[in-house]
Amino acid sequence: MTRIPAGIYLMGEGAPGSNEEEQPAHEAIVATFDLDTSEVTTAAYAACVAAGACSSSHVGRQFCNEGVQGRERHPINCIDLRQAAAYCAFANKRLPTEREWEYSARGGSENRRFSWGDAEPTEAIACYHHPFGSCEVGSFSPGAFGLRDMTGNVWEWTQSEYRKYPSSPAADPIRDGHHYVYRGGSWSRRFPKWLRNALRNRYHPEEWSASIGVRCARNVEPLVCPAETSAENAQCVRVRGTPLCDAMHRYDDAKRTCVLDLDKMKALRGSATTTIDGASAGAPKADAEAGEVAQKPCCSQTRTPAFDADCAKNWPKTPASYRFDGGGSYPERAPFVKGAGCVPRDMSRSWTSACCSN
Repeated sequence: MTRIPAGIYLMGEGAPGSNEEEQPAHEAIVATFDLDTSEVTTAAYAACVAAGACSSSHVGRQFCNEGVQGRERHPINCIDLRQAAAYCAFANKRLPTEREWEYSARGGSENRRFSWGDAEPTEAIACYHHPFGSCEVGSFSPGAFGLRDMTGNVWEWTQSEYRKYPSSPAADPIRDGHHYVYRGGSWSRRFPKWLRNALRNRYHPEEWSASIGVRCARNVEPLVCPAETSAENAQCVRVRGTPLCDAMHRYDDAKRTCVLDLDKMKALRGSATTTIDGASAGAPKADAEAGEVAQKPCCSQTRTPAFDADCAKNWPKTPASYRFDGGGSYPERAPFVKGAGCVPRDMSRSWTSACCSN
């Protein structure tokens, strides 16, 4: 494991055009803790199954790793949240919180966009855009704090229930019917935006995928808190200094909260641009901009020829690109996309870019 030092950082994104689910950027305080240097391997999970402390991973989808010869050093995948938590308990550890995970991936207050820095991912520095499933753990150079594969390979479960920010410092109980956050992007992603440290994704506890695995955390006792904070009820709480605010806000001492700074906001919005996959105007809006809840019913279908070449390359049987707008989420649009004979190529909260037969 790697010792992650206590610190204070700005969690989420506050820049103009950032994804609504990542707002507001807010101060998050993290106590010292230990985090697995690499993702849990298939071999390590098999030992838990052999000991009777874990159930076998789910089966029935391509690229599940358990039981596949030659994939012992690949990350365990195709496990749901309870299976991930059971493994961590078997190892005398626990699942990390969403706050701890993002802090570790960002390099604490370095605020990295990806685990290695701000440069966009390539197949040379991460297990990303990899059509053959996961990679062996630790195949790429380490990122923040010396951790491996925080960006790419498999998404990683956290024990934080999905809710609007600001985040909670504590782990949440696992309950049916609630969404829980997983982080980090995976081998299956084709666009850099899906690997950003700030990006949040979520599933119900029983859901699983060949692109989701686990990395465990462990408490450090006694509690070690960062400067300007002290321990209260097993958490680190600010007791002096000025709380952090994002680039569009300033801290108001009288209100004891971050308030909008109109001058900063105008300056930042004046320079903001939004793109998706480097496409030209007329293509789907940036994920950040499209993160707003759509007001129109599902689903309108618009031709987007700017992505035809990408469709023809990756889905030759469906070479024509269309955009589906409307609905409140990707799952709500999925039946319409499938019913039109199309396959999704990219998505956000309010649109789906798809490849169709004509």
